[in-house]
Amino acid sequence: MEPEVPEDQIVDLARRVQALEDHLAIYQLVASYGPAVDSQSARAVGELWSEDGVYDPSGVNTYAGRAAVEGLVCREPHLSYLQAGCAHVLSLPQVAVDGDTAVAVNHSRVYLRDGTSWRLERVSANRWELERADGAWRVRRRTSRLLDGDPAARDLLRPPGQD
Repeated sequence: MEPEVPEDQIVDLARRVQALEDHLAIYQLVASYGPAVDSQSARAVGELWSEDGVYDPSGVNTYAGRAAVEGLVCREPHLSYLQAGCAHVLSLPQVAVDGDTAVAVNHSRVYLRDGTSWRLERVSANRWELERADGAWRVRRRTSRLLDGDPAARDLLRPPGQD
């Protein structure tokens, strides 16, 4: 006869597995962004965002709604980046999950081909505000700022839950 597992251990294990699954799904979402924009896969980019999600890459131009986010891969300066050869590379984010919402912070870099070599075009701080809907994590808002010495950019990198 096998020993009975106490109910509280089962509940704790289920909670821990859910936390692992949430983190893994959010890591996958963030990791999907670079390949999607570099392959000009507008639909794949858009599907990362909720229907009314927002992408604020600069504080000047904001893309509101999934369709607007999809369209950014078909506009300048992105088209010039693609033509030259580019790579959007994102670091592994720090993630804090709170029920069906989460915050992730990370760095992103854009490399551009320059003749026969590559140069670093930009380095940004990112804050991803996420929500779970219908069992899937989506971006509610992504805010990016160049790490150019502006304290507002550094503030985006504050560990989730400590801001």
